[in-house]
Amino acid sequence: MVNLIFGIIGWPHILAYLFFRRKDKRIDMDLATYNDGKTGVMAFVSTLKRNEYRNVFYFRIPLTLRLFLNLILRRIPDCKLQCAHIGGGVNIHHGWGTIVLAERIGENFSVYQNVTVGYGKDGKPSIGNHVSIYSGAVVFGGITIGDHVRIAANTVVRTDIPPHSLVYGNPAVIVH
Repeated sequence: MVNLIFGIIGWPHILAYLFFRRKDKRIDMDLATYNDGKTGVMAFVSTLKRNEYRNVFYFRIPLTLRLFLNLILRRIPDCKLQCAHIGGGVNIHHGWGTIVLAERIGENFSVYQNVTVGYGKDGKPSIGNHVSIYSGAVVFGGITIGDHVRIAANTVVRTDIPPHSLVYGNPAVIVH
């Protein structure tokens, strides 16, 4: 029943999805992270009710369409994504209070609530593929986060992180 309601209310979203998924394959990659690998219209309609997914979907489409669709189904107002390039497979879990402002982000990026990624004295961070940043973590400055990295909750990261690492604490402790 809920999917039917979102299918009726969200018909402009469905049209945008059908059009833009052909132009940008990352849209289906993002959708698959929310639906155990499933993509397509039915998966899109069932995921449309998640504010976090709408934030990611709106990031992928042009600004004018994003503003129009946001009038129909709102995104999370305090979950901000701003980056020149974000790979496919983005998954925002409980995105309240999350700000991601990076130079680039690789594929299969996962972020939780109250995370801040942003500017430091020397620029913005670059984040690799298969990176997870857990609740309350702060990542800032012109640093590089390698591939396959997990940043634990409430960690403050101000230095480069090598690939295949676990990072925790304040100051950050790196475990290979």
